[in-house]
Amino acid sequence: MSHQTMNHTVRPIPPVIRRRDLVTAEVTKILTHPATPIAIVITLLLNTTLGVIHATDLVRLGVGGRLVPLSELGTLMFAPVYVFLVLPVYAAGSEYQSGQIRVTLAATPNRVTLALAKLSALLAVTVPAALLVLVPERLTITIADKTDAGGILLDLGRWAAAYTLMALVAYGLAGLLRSTIAPLAILVLIPVLIATGVFQLPEVIRLLPDQLSLSLLGTPGYSVTELPPGFAAAVLTIWALLLTAAHGLALARRDS
Repeated sequence: MSHQTMNHTVRPIPPVIRRRDLVTAEVTKILTHPATPIAIVITLLLNTTLGVIHATDLVRLGVGGRLVPLSELGTLMFAPVYVFLVLPVYAAGSEYQSGQIRVTLAATPNRVTLALAKLSALLAVTVPAALLVLVPERLTITIADKTDAGGILLDLGRWAAAYTLMALVAYGLAGLLRSTIAPLAILVLIPVLIATGVFQLPEVIRLLPDQLSLSLLGTPGYSVTELPPGFAAAVLTIWALLLTAAHGLALARRDS
């Protein structure tokens, strides 16, 4: 009787990647990228400086025939956010420039899970970072203005919401454009065009993310662009949701 030996090739079972591990990996990527600490430190310094200037009343600017404190100039006080937006832009766009995105996709075939992990990681970093860069400034200003505890919390909540929603807008835009330069250029150029009068359509301007943020903060850039804070927050949230969803869809269906 002859015996035949059958050789069976055993295929290795791919390891199960937990969503928590994916989020941790993405958080690590964001925190270890050089742009992240640079953006946070510079934004913190700028905001703190503006807060100290307001509290000490060292500088007032002439607006409409009167001298006003810096805190009334929403466009100026909100300007450091554009440094802060380097964080979400590089979180979304740097992998495309370096080619790292191909390694990430190969390691995580389920792109929907990957997109959700990236968004979760961004929020896990952005929300604490926003509070970090805002708390010294906002406390300095509100305490100097003798604001009560409820007013201080409301003020900080508004500013943190504006920073977080703008970060989501920047993140979604960077992911769609697969770039770190183009989204920052767009986000900075829009308020410049508005301020210089090149872009003069108030009905459209008031619905752009930067102007919505200023209305949310109660310091509209222009009287013709002012919207109720609650409505501005809602529309800005829609911007953030649409752009992050579009980025996630692009990552799930188009990227390779």
